[in-house]
Amino acid sequence: MTLVDKMSLDLNLPSSFLLKMTRMASHCYKTYTIPKRDSGQRTIHHPSKELKAIQRWLLINIIEQWPVHDAAAAYRRGFGIKHNAARHVKSQYLLRMDLVDFFPSLTSLDILKYIDSHSALFEQWSQPDKELFVGIVCRHDKLTIGAPTSPALSNALCFDLDAQLEGLAQREEVAYSRYADDLFFSTNRKNVLWEFPTKVDGILKAIKIPSGLKVNSDKTRHSSKRGRRRVTGITLGSDGTISVGRSIKRYIRRQIYRYDSLTKEEKAELSGLVAFAQDIDTEIINSLILKYGLSLIKQVRFGK
Repeated sequence: MTLVDKMSLDLNLPSSFLLKMTRMASHCYKTYTIPKRDSGQRTIHHPSKELKAIQRWLLINIIEQWPVHDAAAAYRRGFGIKHNAARHVKSQYLLRMDLVDFFPSLTSLDILKYIDSHSALFEQWSQPDKELFVGIVCRHDKLTIGAPTSPALSNALCFDLDAQLEGLAQREEVAYSRYADDLFFSTNRKNVLWEFPTKVDGILKAIKIPSGLKVNSDKTRHSSKRGRRRVTGITLGSDGTISVGRSIKRYIRRQIYRYDSLTKEEKAELSGLVAFAQDIDTEIINSLILKYGLSLIKQVRFGK
């Protein structure tokens, strides 16, 4: 059964509608911006209700079956920022590199090359199936922030990249992980990581899938135990532990102290932040209870 036929059957939609949606999909997004964590604005392209439903079907039935490299720590069940940070916590030296315009740099051509190079996964796919797939998951031939298919697709498309970067790291006794567009390398060998930006750039230029990723050299950061090492927002302690860091802990305590004067939105934010901090460092909740009492912390955490 072709992809078009299976989608038509499962979604109870005519094949003609799906093929029409393929041609129209790039125009079925609402565009808006949100502030970035550091500075500037991030552009979001949010798919229409109908397009999003079709994308979710592709995500669950197709994309989530594709292989993902173990070095990929984002957009996977059972993985996350804590898992990512834990890979590097016992290393003295850390290198972080950032990929420019990650999702938009992954294109329909990358997807088609991926499909053609993994024939066992796509034995029954016809040319219309391929065209439908890329038309539905891409906006103007690029992945976009906002489509539910983009995160998992990015992991699949970066499998060979992750494999090559992992190979580079292992040869030099270096740990490697990728969290979306952030590349992390860590080691206990002094000066090894200084050569990695050039080597990573060489791999990115030579690799066939994906073919358009580039490093934002302005965001390349070297750090060591002598300074502050952070991985996806988590502080790596010199004692081999991970934490949310002093600034977040201070902010949490300040907000708890003035809890009764917080707005509903601020209380919700604080509840989420405490839950995040507790997941990273289980001892933090005990210290908050000792300082503010169990009753208040329950109220902060659960609104009770």
